[in-house]
Amino acid sequence: MKLVRFGPPGLERPGLWLADALGPGRPGLLDVSAMAFDIHDFDRHFFAHGGLLRLPALLADPGRQVLPADGVRLGCPVARPGKILCLGKNYAEHTREFGGPPPTVPVIFAKAVTALNGPFDPIRLPPFSRRVDGEAELALVIGRAARRLSAANAMSVIAGYCVLNDVTDRDAQRDGQQWFYGKSFDTFCPVGPFLVTADEVPDPHARRVFSRLNGRSLQEGTTADMVYRIPEILVHITAAITLEPGDIVATGTPAGIGSARNPPLLLRPGDVLETGVEGLGVQRAAIEQES
Repeated sequence: MKLVRFGPPGLERPGLWLADALGPGRPGLLDVSAMAFDIHDFDRHFFAHGGLLRLPALLADPGRQVLPADGVRLGCPVARPGKILCLGKNYAEHTREFGGPPPTVPVIFAKAVTALNGPFDPIRLPPFSRRVDGEAELALVIGRAARRLSAANAMSVIAGYCVLNDVTDRDAQRDGQQWFYGKSFDTFCPVGPFLVTADEVPDPHARRVFSRLNGRSLQEGTTADMVYRIPEILVHITAAITLEPGDIVATGTPAGIGSARNPPLLLRPGDVLETGVEGLGVQRAAIEQES
């Protein structure tokens, strides 16, 4: 299943994306809250109380009503996650493009929840930003509370997977000598378009990850290049930090980011940045100057 949240910012409704539901090339949206009045959103409560298990019955309902998806805004497919945790330097080729060795332990940092953005919403640059680029990433969403996981049971806590763009102000990252501030500006965390349930992603370690700037290929990698695979990541995090339903964990980015190129390819107003993961959809964001 492909979970989406649709509607104006702050007023999104939970839905299911149905490709070709209204004919070839005409996707539809199943309005979940219109069919199940107690499902208000795809939030922590939904994941913690077995909400995913109820969705197949809604899909099979002969009286279901499908809305046209054309022209409908999509938001982040998860409502207000408690945490957004990310991996740094987790692709071997990405570490080499900066001339350093792979990390000896997973590098964990966070992004502010207020940085969340829809997959097709504009990315807005603050007036002082000069060196900003994006990072295409495979992200996972936690389906149940997890503490001190083992490698054997780590994958069982994953509700699904999505695309995350780890937009970063490189000057703020460098000058602050930490990563949180420069990666947490408003609009700097587009997520979506879909949350694809884990049963439809049998091997997340064999997925193409890519980004394009104004149609030009930037990143072209595969999740097989991860230094630390998903079970190792979750074991490391939950050794000391409880992951809660709806939390988002981004797994790192492949080589090719704009700031590592010579000359750099940085985001400018008027640009269009696309980021995607095979089978999970493609984001497309216009770059705008914040007024």
